[in-house]
Amino acid sequence: MLGRLAAIRIKAAEDAFDRGRFDESFEIASAVDLANHRRARGLLRKLVDPFLERGQDHLLSMRFTEALADFERAARCGHKTKKVAEWRKRAMDAMQDDQQVRHERDAAIAAARDRLAAGSLHNAADALAKAPDDDPDRAVIADEIARRSKRAEEALAAAKAALKDGQLAQAVARWRAAKALHSGLDGVHDMETKLVAHAVKLAAADFKDGRLERAEQQFHLLDDAGRTMPERIEMDEALRLAREAAKALSDDRYARASVLLGRLTQVGPKAAWIGDVRKHLSVLEDHRRALLEGPLGLISGHNVPSAVGAKSLSPAKPFRGDATLPAAERPVAKPAMDHRRDAGATPPRRGRLPRRLLLRIDGAGSFLLLRGDRIGIGRSGPGATADLPLVSDLSERQAEVIRAGEDYFVVSKSGVELAGRNVDHALLQDGDRIRLGNRIRLKFRRPSLKSTTAILDLGDGVRTTTDCRRVILWGGPLLMGGTRECHIRLSPSLGGAILMERNGQLCIKPMGPGGQAVPVELGVQTELGELRLTAKPWSDESGGGKVIA
Repeated sequence: MLGRLAAIRIKAAEDAFDRGRFDESFEIASAVDLANHRRARGLLRKLVDPFLERGQDHLLSMRFTEALADFERAARCGHKTKKVAEWRKRAMDAMQDDQQVRHERDAAIAAARDRLAAGSLHNAADALAKAPDDDPDRAVIADEIARRSKRAEEALAAAKAALKDGQLAQAVARWRAAKALHSGLDGVHDMETKLVAHAVKLAAADFKDGRLERAEQQFHLLDDAGRTMPERIEMDEALRLAREAAKALSDDRYARASVLLGRLTQVGPKAAWIGDVRKHLSVLEDHRRALLEGPLGLISGHNVPSAVGAKSLSPAKPFRGDATLPAAERPVAKPAMDHRRDAGATPPRRGRLPRRLLLRIDGAGSFLLLRGDRIGIGRSGPGATADLPLVSDLSERQAEVIRAGEDYFVVSKSGVELAGRNVDHALLQDGDRIRLGNRIRLKFRRPSLKSTTAILDLGDGVRTTTDCRRVILWGGPLLMGGTRECHIRLSPSLGGAILMERNGQLCIKPMGPGGQAVPVELGVQTELGELRLTAKPWSDESGGGKVIA
């Protein structure tokens, strides 16, 4: 009975083979219970070639799943195993190659879309070139690139026309639109330079005429255009100083306003009104000082204001909290001093700190402190005007380091190498390496975010006319101690201290809450615990000495 049923099934498989229904024939003939049947094995031998042929057709049409299924059936037939294995490997390799091509295509399309969204049409086109020519998405993105490029060209043309008509705000708006559409479009960078130059010209004219508010309005039309360009930085700084001077004037801080205007004469456009205002401020300050030095000032307990118009230092607290002693008998904290002044060091009148100071700390070395928001770097020698003069073949003022708010910029008309690339202006970051000329190497440091003070470390072999270990761009509290965020590193035995400017005078206080600030007289040694330091004015008149970087 079982033999008869097997014969019937094999007969059905043979009929299916004759009719070309190879899958049906294979399912019957490959059954486990027919594995030893002679006619079933013969039928499987005949099925190998049809499966190979059909699999090859699928492979040519890149239907890899179907091709692998047919080659798998051919392998299960148990005949021509070497040939079947070869075709199966070809199908696997072809499928992997196709998957790689699809992956690269998807990556190219995604990169093109991302760069298109960022306004970088040239990079979008480069990424799109890696996609297959017949890809439908490639055609869509290529059309979008062409449309955006045309719109960017139209926006840039509109910006040029608006600038020609003197419509700065509209010109900036159209330039920004062109840049957003196609940041690499020819003429976008040149247009930015022209916009900044035009705005600076208008603002400078208003500045010279004393129309400061209008100058600010003209300049603010630039928005974010040319924010790192030297001419914009200079004008921004001039307007900032003017605004600060106006605030000092409204607060009756006449001397402070006069000092700010003095800085303005070094930064901003030449304007006759600045000298007139300073004369009036000088008269007001003289009258104010005379009043505070008179009976009314004495009875009110006010100290005479300093030349920068800041509040006087608060009186020193009594030692050991001895509040029971009468005021006249309470001891007051004073700086420990060696009253022998350094030879040739004549400190300036109180309230007028010099622009350059030489700070010497026992056990730590010497440091050059440069005050101001613009620090010039150039060659030393007779007639040198640089704030930081170096023994070199540099020009008289090779470069400048400019502090604008919390940021520092390096600017050089003749170019400067920053982090291995040549720039004429750039934002400085902590750790940036600066190269001037052939041999001058500097390193910019911002150890602490709590202070705008920065550091220039001088490279090996750099020579200047002082024996300093480093140059400090003093723009805020100067931290001294044993931690990484300190501008000057001290041994633990010296503790920590903060050097600052108050009331036009140097002061130093211990780190931590409750520390009492004591004044630092120029040219006189000051002690704070185990810390001993001396600060004095410095000028480029001494002989050269090698700087230990």
